Amino acid sequence: MSVGENIRRLREEAGYTQKQLAEIIQVKEPYISAMERGQRRPGKKILPRLCDALAVDEKTILYGPREAEQRPLSYEEKVLLAATEGLSSMQVRQVIQYMMKLKAADE
Repeated sequence: MSVGENIRRLREEAGYTQKQLAEIIQVKEPYISAMERGQRRPGKKILPRLCDALAVDEKTILYGPREAEQRPLSYEEKVLLAATEGLSSMQVRQVIQYMMKLKAADE
């Protein structure tokens, strides 16, 4: 993927419009559009702001996600994901809160 494709994918995953992302990183909307089309690249001042806004590191923006570096899910993680399937978002949040309390109790 190109840098522009990475930016567009990450922006969409974050749920931002081009206008919203532009406001967050303090640039004009056409700058975001030009980056996504590959006509511009994020500069030294913009790249850190873009990383913060999209909650990723510079390598992810420049080179894309490194899926090969992601470890496979363990059996327990797969079971946990399957167990939460079909729950409402509120129920999932409750499960997460319970898990965080369990984790805190072990520390």
